[in-house]
Amino acid sequence: MEADARLGIAPSAPLAASGPATATPVLGAAWDFLLLGPGATLLVSGAYLALTAVGLGRAAAALVGALSLLAVGPHYAATYRRAFTSLDVLRAHPVVTLVVPVFLVAAAVLAVRAPTTIGPFYFLAYVAWSGYHYSGQSLGLTMLFPLRQRARLDPREKRLLALPLYVSWLASLIGLAGAEAAARNPAYQIVRETFAPLMLPPWALVALVLPCLASLLGVAVVARERRRRGVPLPLACYGVIGAQMIWFGCGLFFPFFNIVLVPIFHSLQYLALTGWHHARGQRSRGLVVVAAYAGSVLLLGLVINPGLIRIFVPGGASPRADVTAAAVISAINLHHFLMDGRIWRMREAKVARAFAA
Repeated sequence: MEADARLGIAPSAPLAASGPATATPVLGAAWDFLLLGPGATLLVSGAYLALTAVGLGRAAAALVGALSLLAVGPHYAATYRRAFTSLDVLRAHPVVTLVVPVFLVAAAVLAVRAPTTIGPFYFLAYVAWSGYHYSGQSLGLTMLFPLRQRARLDPREKRLLALPLYVSWLASLIGLAGAEAAARNPAYQIVRETFAPLMLPPWALVALVLPCLASLLGVAVVARERRRRGVPLPLACYGVIGAQMIWFGCGLFFPFFNIVLVPIFHSLQYLALTGWHHARGQRSRGLVVVAAYAGSVLLLGLVINPGLIRIFVPGGASPRADVTAAAVISAINLHHFLMDGRIWRMREAKVARAFAA
């Protein structure tokens, strides 16, 4: 399961007969709420809306642009840093780190050479997988806190908690495909024009909210059963699920939210967790270690940020330029998704020990 792979969560086992009723925070209760839960989502969204409301649209755009540079690119870099600075990781995952990129680049070339036949399907793989990737990370985080509670989720509980995450992703995918707003990037634009050229009416967007709300019944069932067993679902789990419901729920009616802000929030989650994992693996822990890690992923992230391709290939420059930009962005993201699902597996003892501690 992707969530198991992404965040080092082992396949579920029966709940411990005894153990602490509360989960140990990862970063600290306040930081968990801010970076892993809905805190950053509420804070950044509120700041953006406040700046826009008082006529400071440029400041709002600058805030979002700065956060995108500081989070989105570095979150790709964190995966590459872990994969390509460790011989152990390369030996353990040679296919996904060294072989897969060759095939992804070859497919990207074919997508550019056949923009009306192969191209849209290559881009669709990235667009559809993107929200699935976000949901996998959210599920992994949701599973992490019961693991630290020494009462990890069983398979049925995982499925029930996964419902609102994956249902909201599917609703978002449908809504974003038909949203009357600028697409996130050329890949999204081409996919939308090819597979969903008609705009969804407002009633259809409202209808998509209903299955999202119904899916929350699964969370209620798990919460009730665990409370009866004396191992209540950690509060942080509600925060993680709530954050994604905000991301994809608001995105149905305010496409800018899904298009621009959600990747930032997802990236902040990822950087917080991978940075914490890196610091735990160092002999000396402190500000220097954190600063060195942050500086390395920031610099690399500025170089490989797929969004920066728009600087060199502005939107609408030419149909071929847009297809080329879409191919580059899709290849980078697909490789990130695939690597991410392999190198964070609980089968790696160091990862397992770090996340469970």
